[in-house]
Amino acid sequence: MTDSETGMDLTALRDGVRGVLSEQASHERVKAFTDAEQGLDRALWDQAAALGWKALSAPEAFGGLGLGALELGVVQQELGRAVAPLPWLGTMLAIEVLSHAGEGPQVAAWIEGLATGSRIGAVSMIAPGGLVTDLSLSSGPDGLVLNGLAGDLLDGAAADLLILLARQADGSLAWVVVEPMVDGVTLEKITTVDRTRHLAQVRFAELALPSDRWLDLDAEGVGRAVLAQASLAIAADCDGGANAILELTLDYLKTRQQFGKPIGSFQALKHRCAEHKIALVASGGLLAEATARLAQGDGEALRFALAAKALCTSVYFRIAEDAVQLHGGIGYTWEHPCHLYLKRARLNQQLFGGEAAHLDRVAQLLLAAA
Repeated sequence: MTDSETGMDLTALRDGVRGVLSEQASHERVKAFTDAEQGLDRALWDQAAALGWKALSAPEAFGGLGLGALELGVVQQELGRAVAPLPWLGTMLAIEVLSHAGEGPQVAAWIEGLATGSRIGAVSMIAPGGLVTDLSLSSGPDGLVLNGLAGDLLDGAAADLLILLARQADGSLAWVVVEPMVDGVTLEKITTVDRTRHLAQVRFAELALPSDRWLDLDAEGVGRAVLAQASLAIAADCDGGANAILELTLDYLKTRQQFGKPIGSFQALKHRCAEHKIALVASGGLLAEATARLAQGDGEALRFALAAKALCTSVYFRIAEDAVQLHGGIGYTWEHPCHLYLKRARLNQQLFGGEAAHLDRVAQLLLAAA
């Protein structure tokens, strides 16, 4: 499979990413990471940077590869397949926002840092129902003044570059950049059920920012672009994870014996697995369609991305939940990787809005287009 526009061999990309993750993010290493409650797997992060994963979508003008949704989707599927503890999505979304902000030297420096892995990004979480923020931005004597709370920052616990949505005095929205180490702000880590990833929040009280931290772009349009990319990335993560845990479950059913035969030969279990496979094929088809539309710049890409996120998260959770039962007693143990997938599936359902919010927005977009 090749992207006809870029010539990128997607199969080769998938094989390369999977090969690295099979070594650097094996189930044993991921479990060790969660046991240690680390904020960042530095070795995996540095290797991903060296292999150019973070530069995939960065504009060529800033030293990136200038690729798009197809390539990002492949990497995200493999990260989901391995339940890899990598703060990749926050950085990709930060690049997405900054890519709309012109080619000034400050923007170029930020994107280059993100693309090379020397910086980690986090972006305000956008909900399907509309752009909402608890941050206010005003003018001060020496630049900008930021007040309020920025919460639910995916990958924020490890981030050193925050791209935040704030409301200005005239009621309009704006994107601003905060550098925690430079600006002296402290991120509070929020532990989630999925210990391979974390959220963060930070509270601002009259934080003074230089004027060049305000990004000159269409705030609402970029917000929709962030929501579309985030929804597709989470859907891809779900697709990869669901395929992996279903394969793991099928292998177990072929080897675990009861009454002198593999339990996978029992009709009731066959039917359950067949239903999961059918659902997975359907959600994978919608994901592929949504990814292709976003890659082509289709005007309906957001609607398809939201629908894909809603369906893929639902399918993933059902498969991961049933996998625990199909593995019997061992599926409930901390040592077995079943719980890693189940917890990843549960958090994916809530990130950037739940299933109901996504479906409501899909319905609104369909009615608007009618």
